[in-house]
Amino acid sequence: MSNEREQTKYIIIHSTDTLPEKDLSAKDVADQDRKEGWLSCRFHKVITRDGNVEDGRDIKIAGAHIENSEKVTNANSIGICLVGGKGIDDKPDCNFTLKQYNALSELVSELKLEYKKAVIMGYRDVADVLSPHFNIKELLR
Repeated sequence: MSNEREQTKYIIIHSTDTLPEKDLSAKDVADQDRKEGWLSCRFHKVITRDGNVEDGRDIKIAGAHIENSEKVTNANSIGICLVGGKGIDDKPDCNFTLKQYNALSELVSELKLEYKKAVIMGYRDVADVLSPHFNIKELLR
């Protein structure tokens, strides 16, 4: 049995829910995911605080970033994760950098060239969470 994603209906945007000064790389995210029992990084792409887009999981393989959703699944979506999203008071905060927003916009444009019919959504649109702490549709107008 292959774990290749057979279709791509959705591109889902997440956040690490970490403080702004904690600049994680895709390797850091993957290491944390392994500590939590995953085999590799749960996300296909990770966008660091300085706007670098790093590879997490192989883009052709099903992710591990969606839980408890009937419509959007790991088998039909790509997961992108922005580093940040938690404020000093330990509450959700839309504290992403301009470089991250620009990188996200560019990455989504590139992915849409290959996955033309994919719907772009925030994880908050498919799960009972706040991540990524902003309305993705407003950003990508």
